[in-house]
Amino acid sequence: MRRILVLTLILAGAGALATLVFGSSAQGSSQSRFDVIFDDARGLVGGQLVKIAGAKAGTIVNVVVTPDFKARIEATIDSRFTPFHQDATCTIRPEGLIAENYVDCDPGTANSPVLQAQGGHPPTVPVTHTTEPVSLLDLFNMFNLPTRQRFMVILDELGIGTAGRGTDFNAILRRANPALALARQAIGILARQKAQLGTIVDATNTIAAQGASHTANVQNFLDRAAALTTITAAHRDALSLAINRLPGLLAAAQPALAQLDVVARDGTPLLQQINTAVPFLNRVNTDLGPFVKVAKPGLAALRTALKKAIPAIRETTPLTVQLRKYTERSLPGTKLFAKLSANLQRRGFVENFLSVTYYIAASLARFDSTSHLLSILLIGPDNGMCGNYSTTPVAACSAHYGYQPAYKPTHAASDQAAARGGTNAGTASRTGAPAGLPATPNPPAPAASSTAASAAVSQTSQNLRNLISYLLK
Repeated sequence: MRRILVLTLILAGAGALATLVFGSSAQGSSQSRFDVIFDDARGLVGGQLVKIAGAKAGTIVNVVVTPDFKARIEATIDSRFTPFHQDATCTIRPEGLIAENYVDCDPGTANSPVLQAQGGHPPTVPVTHTTEPVSLLDLFNMFNLPTRQRFMVILDELGIGTAGRGTDFNAILRRANPALALARQAIGILARQKAQLGTIVDATNTIAAQGASHTANVQNFLDRAAALTTITAAHRDALSLAINRLPGLLAAAQPALAQLDVVARDGTPLLQQINTAVPFLNRVNTDLGPFVKVAKPGLAALRTALKKAIPAIRETTPLTVQLRKYTERSLPGTKLFAKLSANLQRRGFVENFLSVTYYIAASLARFDSTSHLLSILLIGPDNGMCGNYSTTPVAACSAHYGYQPAYKPTHAASDQAAARGGTNAGTASRTGAPAGLPATPNPPAPAASSTAASAAVSQTSQNLRNLISYLLK
């Protein structure tokens, strides 16, 4: 009896201790929400387990249907297993052959970005990262009579069922196991590099033959490779860090590499043209030496000419600026004058103007019984003194006889002679005239003829002004 009582007390103490320990640990851990989307719930219901690496991590809260008819598994998980990353994966596994199913998840790697809550839902593992393996129960069900008959019907109608859904069927097969998708990517890479792989295989025999004939060199290479491997192993931490940073570097360099590829494609025609022009460039380079030798004297002379021309250019710059301003201001008038000239040319202005000039000249000229006479008034130096006939040199009227100096007009004497109005200027002494020479009297001024000529010129000018005013209307 005492033993039973002691055993009961011991069990009660152990239970209380376990309650304290597990209760405190449960209170110290917090729960986090996350969702997983599957193509089919596979019998999952609320309260079933969520495991990570085979350990219980949480429970399923609810199972709902998404708008695209997928199964959204709402679950809670211990915060110690969070956060989930974008490369996280989940699958549905059975506890046993006839037991319940549970969700087995892999939170992903630390290098991948963290899953974020979107659209009012907690972090969600997408359907592309989930799988549903076939259970043995489903496999055994294929052999009973109803299932066998239905399976035969399915096989008979498989062509009809997959005729228009080939893309969806391929997507289901790829999602059935991530290894299939990865294998497809690897096969695609190998297919794209098939030619390079063939070249490598063909070159293997050549490499082996060369290595067999250079055994010492191959041994030396292996020794150096071993030393390099030892050094690499000593710096494995730094290399690991560099490799971890390599994806980010490649992502940052991808735009620049894309631009470099564009430059390489666009630059190929230019390089081809440059290659075609190389012989001509070589010829120019060969001919440039003699050309430079011949051009040096010309350049030297040009330098001298520029030294003299630059000051003149600087002096004419203001005039050029003024001419430019005048040209800009006179452009409207020039255009108008161009229209006027074209109009006058079409109307025969030049011919009519010459006719008018001819008739005006004919109307102003005197005429006799033979023809017209055009009056001309000639006034020589010193009121015509030098126009008189003389057999000896006359002062200030040198005809360059012998060593006589050239004629130099005296403005003062001319002005005085004009003021006297035709009086005899011969009696006045001339500047530089030698003593004893006879003075020749000036001819009388034709006053009446000058008055008539002035009146005729005034009348002609008035006629011309009237004509121009009429033409410019």
